[in-house]
Order: sequence, then C-alpha cells, then structure tokens
Amino acid sequence: MGRMKELCLQIMEANNGEIPGEMTIEDIKKMEDLQMFEWKQYEGEQQRLRLQQIKLQNPREITKVAQTEQFWEEELRREQQRQITKEYTKGK
Repeated sequence: MGRMKELCLQIMEANNGEIPGEMTIEDIKKMEDLQMFEWKQYEGEQQRLRLQQIKLQNPREITKVAQTEQFWEEELRREQQRQITKEYTKGK
C-alpha cells in the first residue's frame, strides 16, 4: 500500500471515517511528522504554535500587558485576519 494511502487511512480512522475538508497537503505532512492524526488535536497544536510565535514576535508586549491569554487570543485573531486579507488581495 502506498504511503499516502496509509496516511489517509490513519487520518480517516482518527476522524470518524472522514477527511476534514479544510485539510491541505501541508497539514498532512505536518500531521505525519507529529504523528498526530486527529484533526481537532492537530488544529489545537497549530493554534498553540501560532500563539507562541506571536509571543516571540512581540516580546515587549509581554511585559507591557499582563500576559493575559485573552490578549494573545485577540492578537492571534488579528494576525489571522491580516493573513486572510493579504491572501484575498493577492487573488485580485
């Protein structure tokens, strides 16, 4: 059996027999590297990594703001919105 087929079967098994519609080839590769095939768990891990990256990009904000999770969630939401806007404007 091919490697990609095995990956798809592992992903389907971990996700109630379905492959999430928003999954990309890049996601599949990362999931294989992490050996994490359940989509919600993978998304949570990616969210945590993005949040950590934002914290590293804004070190002064950490000391200015009381490191509330709410601040970083808002920052993450804004970063995602910027990326969506950037992708949208590239498409035009």
